[in-house]
Amino acid sequence: MATPYNLIRLLCLLAGAAGALASLWALIDPSIMTPTDSLIPPPSLRWRAAFGLVFSLALLGWGAGVLRHRELP
Repeated sequence: MATPYNLIRLLCLLAGAAGALASLWALIDPSIMTPTDSLIPPPSLRWRAAFGLVFSLALLGWGAGVLRHRELP
């Protein structure tokens, strides 16, 4: 059971790193993001990039083991 869990952690670590890199790039240069037609549009493209960065950092932290609870004996 530990092997699938470690595989999921590794995938979350890689996805978080890639997402953080892409979101940081979009935060610096928001012209790479295309505006979407949604019911509630975001205030700006930088807000969307900032939310993506925060989510990616949380995914990266969980994959690295920083945001998990301690294991009980």
